[in-house]
Amino acid sequence: MTDTTAVQDVGAVLAHAREELWRAACARDEYAAGQAVFTALDAGAAAEDVLLDVVAAVQRKVGAEWAADRFTVAQEHAATAIHDRVIAAMAHRAPPPPPRAPGGTVTVACVDGEWHALPARLLAEVLRCRGHRVDFLGAQVPTPHLIAHLHRTAPAVVALSSSLPVRLPDAHTAITAVQALGIPVLAGGAAFGDDGRYARL
Repeated sequence: MTDTTAVQDVGAVLAHAREELWRAACARDEYAAGQAVFTALDAGAAAEDVLLDVVAAVQRKVGAEWAADRFTVAQEHAATAIHDRVIAAMAHRAPPPPPRAPGGTVTVACVDGEWHALPARLLAEVLRCRGHRVDFLGAQVPTPHLIAHLHRTAPAVVALSSSLPVRLPDAHTAITAVQALGIPVLAGGAAFGDDGRYARL
């Protein structure tokens, strides 16, 4: 088998997994969602590709359906919860790779008031796949508590996530406070614009 054929095969595996995960999310079937992801992994797809090209892709579709008023808030929450549990199951299915990236821990958190934690969770898992040590704090981390945590843990970098533009003032407060500690900040999420323009500002 040529490398081109292998790439095509993995592409087909990922496309099939997306279809199956979408069906499972619509049916609120956590077991079927897990099977869709594990089948792709067993077929040779890399965990990072499954996270980004399957789970994240289906979650974007869930968000689009909600925005178009074809999914209720409850349906969106149910699908997101399934995706979160699938990511957790993936993380515990096999031992993590040994840390290979130099430079200490990456702390990943959502800014104060930001409840959309799945994008940050995906980032945390992709970083782990790449050999980074990750401290994932989850949704809605008040800035004073974040700063206190950073004083105790001294990470190499902080990644802050926000999905809603209304949270940009809170993001600015958090970014400024973290930078005052001398810790670099990565800012990401839909709130910062498609090209990251608000993160740069």
